[in-house]
Amino acid sequence: MNVVQLRKLAYDEVAKCSKCGFCLPSCPIYLVLRTESASPRGRNAVTRAVIEDRLEWSEDVEKTIFRCLGCGACTVACFPSIKTRDVVFKDRECLVNEGFYPKITEKLAEYLETKHNISNEDNEERGDWQELLGDLPEHYFEKERAEVVYFVGCVASFFPMAQKIPASMARIMEHAGVDFTVLGGEEWCCGYPLIGAGMPEKMTSLMEHNLRKVKETGAKQIVFTCPSCYHTWKTFYKTDVDILSSAEFISGLLNEQRLHLNSLEAKVTYHDPCDLGRNSGVFEPPREVLKALPGVDFVELPNNRQMCTCCGGGGNLEMVDPELSARVAQMKIDEILKTGADTVASSCQQCLRTIATRARRTKTTLKVKDLTELVAEALA
Repeated sequence: MNVVQLRKLAYDEVAKCSKCGFCLPSCPIYLVLRTESASPRGRNAVTRAVIEDRLEWSEDVEKTIFRCLGCGACTVACFPSIKTRDVVFKDRECLVNEGFYPKITEKLAEYLETKHNISNEDNEERGDWQELLGDLPEHYFEKERAEVVYFVGCVASFFPMAQKIPASMARIMEHAGVDFTVLGGEEWCCGYPLIGAGMPEKMTSLMEHNLRKVKETGAKQIVFTCPSCYHTWKTFYKTDVDILSSAEFISGLLNEQRLHLNSLEAKVTYHDPCDLGRNSGVFEPPREVLKALPGVDFVELPNNRQMCTCCGGGGNLEMVDPELSARVAQMKIDEILKTGADTVASSCQQCLRTIATRARRTKTTLKVKDLTELVAEALA
């Protein structure tokens, strides 16, 4: 993408910004850095200046644009609902075209092209999480045909801290008698990291492969524990298969009385993942699940649903600026602790990693769990 294309796509959007500042309290990056260039209105001003030929792409502009979480909270707080997140991602495409981008994203693109995952691991190792389960069926949940495909995602497949999520989800589905399969080594990255990297044109082969493999199973539904995979499939993939988040799917199982639960004794709050909540509109299903768990005392965060604060792990920020990501995560933990909850649940493997890693490094007593973990723990 170049400036001419950006002008056509984004000028009307950024021109709506009156610099009122209502977006400032909603932006985690601004709240940490307290600089104008780190604010949504600052990014809109930078974009408009480039479009109007008052500013050129540069390393300084790169730092401003690539240090955005893509969480979308600014749009919720904005009276004209300026889609700054979408503009920022278009800016990144232009910056890549001009050669101004974090060079680590080159490695990311290379990994996805050659290994089809973000970790540069042998893609056949996507099923390593299965080792956390005992008494595995002979097919290892990798059946040729099934009613439901469970799309695990890169992070939960390859990052040890997050591998308990697919293990928990598989236990839940097996307990409920769901006819499901996973794609194993035939599952490729959904492509979302390339959007955040400003390289969406490189997604095509990934999408075509995943669509073909899901179609081969004959599945009627595809379920995601990764909100970014879910959001990407809902937004960019063209398929007749019913797309569901894990929260929606588990809520359905509970309504059908297919899960038998024991009591859990925990005071739990819920963190809305940006790509599941604000960016996809899934707010109530995870709360329905938590409230259905016997023995759970559920409390809301002060900032919840549309106004929920990002964990600090969005928009490739952890890869580009891990220190800034950690500072946002600390701000999130401080908010969680004020609720008095001993456990924070979410529906995102990246939120789990970001919050749990920061809690561990600061020796904070806080249990951080995915929604699937809590449900799996309660299974009778």
